Amino acid sequence: MMRSILPAAAFLGAAILAGCAQTGAEPAAAATDMAEQAGPYRPFSAGSPWNTKIPADAKIDPNSDVLMADFVEMNPLHINIAEWSVAVYQVDGKTTPKRYVQALYPNQYGRGFGPRQRIPIPDGAAPGGPDLGTGYIVLEDRKTGSAWEMRQAGQNKDGGWFAGFGATVDLRGTGVSPPWMTTESPLLAASPRPSGVPLTAGLIRVDELKAGRIEHALAFGYPNVRTSAFVPPASTGIASQEGRVDNPFGLPLGARIMLDPSYDIENTMLSPSAKVIARALQEYGAILVDEAGGSVLYAEGSPEAIAEFKGLLTSEELHLLFTPEFMSRNFRVLEINGVMPAQPVLKK
Repeated sequence: MMRSILPAAAFLGAAILAGCAQTGAEPAAAATDMAEQAGPYRPFSAGSPWNTKIPADAKIDPNSDVLMADFVEMNPLHINIAEWSVAVYQVDGKTTPKRYVQALYPNQYGRGFGPRQRIPIPDGAAPGGPDLGTGYIVLEDRKTGSAWEMRQAGQNKDGGWFAGFGATVDLRGTGVSPPWMTTESPLLAASPRPSGVPLTAGLIRVDELKAGRIEHALAFGYPNVRTSAFVPPASTGIASQEGRVDNPFGLPLGARIMLDPSYDIENTMLSPSAKVIARALQEYGAILVDEAGGSVLYAEGSPEAIAEFKGLLTSEELHLLFTPEFMSRNFRVLEINGVMPAQPVLKK
């Protein structure tokens, strides 16, 4: 499902801990060793907004019906896997070859990246959807709880790496950072996504489907994202700029939606994998992280993951049930609070 690459300025920022307010969660619990987790791997601490279930008494936004009608007008709910998603690789900070990454845009380096900084990139690594513009890649070191994330990543003919933007992530933390206006430099609080949300957050992973459980919120995108605004746990929005029509009415980045928990998923014709995803949408919901060409969720998309998804998950897995008509009746938007302005684009 196609999406567009936004200018670098639109990606500045990172999410804030106040995102817990959207689900009624308590502040983040103490971080745990990700390598010692039981069950499928799940980044971030137990108290992260990504890992907190939606409470039974969560408030629904008064404009939920209108906002959901806007969300569902394009297509059945799609899953980005081979295209427009995120390639995730496991690395070892001590043994994986370290390489310099050149910035495509002058001085556009995030946390942990710089002209003299090398990052671990395994031989044969390739970004997700390299021919389609996003070039998203995540390099996870689960032993140390660190990850390196890039957008518009790739290699030159001589093998050198480049990226439109890169930043490190603390996999043992909350997965959120202060909003752009509170940081010394927006670049230090940025992520490759326009919402400031880490690429690793909310991905559908092979091991989760095999285990039959997804224990976190999912990441989603759609076309009509509200411009110049965001809400926690996002930390920046899509800025107004020349050549782009402003949209003051859609869902802001960081908004959370959920499937009605009373809907009987088990007695549907959905596949086992689709039911796993549907249950996650009921228990944890999905958080708006990106602009896309349709209504989409994101799965991990390395060549190895794509091969393992065969026979387990397809991009059209949810189409049978999750039609625009079904979603307009059975999805809700959680109450949207604390709207903040996106970073303005300076006029030349």
